[in-house]
Parts: sequence; C-alpha cells; structure tokens
Amino acid sequence: MTSTMLDMLPWCLAMGEVGHAPSQDIPTTIFTGVLMLVIEVGLALILLGIGLCLVRLLRGPELADRIVAGDTIALQVVGLVILLTVRLGSDAYIDVAMTVAVIGFVTAIAFSQFIIATHGKEPA
Repeated sequence: MTSTMLDMLPWCLAMGEVGHAPSQDIPTTIFTGVLMLVIEVGLALILLGIGLCLVRLLRGPELADRIVAGDTIALQVVGLVILLTVRLGSDAYIDVAMTVAVIGFVTAIAFSQFIIATHGKEPA
C-alpha cells in the first residue's frame, strides 16, 4: 500500500535533517528533496519581495505607500522565519515569527493613526 505525499508531510517535517530518517519504511529521498527545493525557492522569492518592498519604502511617493511597504516587509519576514524554521527542523523560531507579526500589525496601526492625526481626515 502506497502512502500519499500529504500523509508523509508531518513525518518529513518532524524528521528535521534530511539524512536522519527514522526506522520506518517510507521513501523520503525524493519527497524531502522536493520539499527542500520548494523551501529554497520560497526563501529566494521572499528575499526578492523584501528587496522590492524596501525600494517602495525608500522611494514613496506617499507616506501611506511607505506604511504599506513596511507592513508587507513585516509579513514577509514572518514567512521567511517560518520557512527557515521548517528548513532547520526546529520550532524554536515560531515565537519570533509571532512577535514580528504582532509588532508589524501594531506599527501599521500606529502609523495609520499618525496619518489621520496629521492630515485631519481618514485616507480615502
């Protein structure tokens, strides 16, 4: 009886390092190779997105654009930390991801309140 890739996912995530397979008879070489490839591509794309958002953060043109870029960078850092957590096989960094998410949300709200206070009206 063959198992599907979704059935093997929790086992591969719990496995940690690619070379340390438990004594179960599950073919993991192809699956973990694909998983690591997807993680590496995801890391590269997130880093590209962070770079593009940094350009928007520095260039503007409006303050609201910079706020959205900063909030997007915070979300991308959360995704980056989660991908690195899966890649390293350790759940020690989940707290970091949650902290960055909360701080990013609070700063976006604070800057939005700053815009409302300085311009005297809500943005359209």
